[in-house]
Amino acid sequence: MLMVLAVAGIMLNSCEKQRMEGDWDPMEWNDENGLERVDNVYQVPASGGSYKFHCKNYSNFWISSIEEGGEFYHPDLDNNDWQDISGQWTRVQCLPDGDLVVTIQPLSFFSSASQRAMMLVVTAGDIFHGFRFVQKNNAN
Repeated sequence: MLMVLAVAGIMLNSCEKQRMEGDWDPMEWNDENGLERVDNVYQVPASGGSYKFHCKNYSNFWISSIEEGGEFYHPDLDNNDWQDISGQWTRVQCLPDGDLVVTIQPLSFFSSASQRAMMLVVTAGDIFHGFRFVQKNNAN
């Protein structure tokens, strides 16, 4: 009986140690922002807007990168600003308490682009989560 308890204690301790070394749960998000999702891609109206997401299980995370049509944007390492990043037509902000705000500028009716896409990656260390957005021009 004593041997069984000793082995069980060792197993629990090793499981906890493994967990601490990077076996993290995936990020879970509330996305009650009204955007429709098709095949895990958020459909943004041509008018753009600001959309709030809330991470349910990590309160502290930062932006890894955004990608707009093949062009990548990364946080400003010189200023240690991992919480706010802008592309040509997007801005992403990490707010306190697990909130994330994605702002997408309007896509002009007169634009020659029929649509544009943005990929956002956030991280909490060893865990990453990607968001995909597509914005379509109402003229096309």
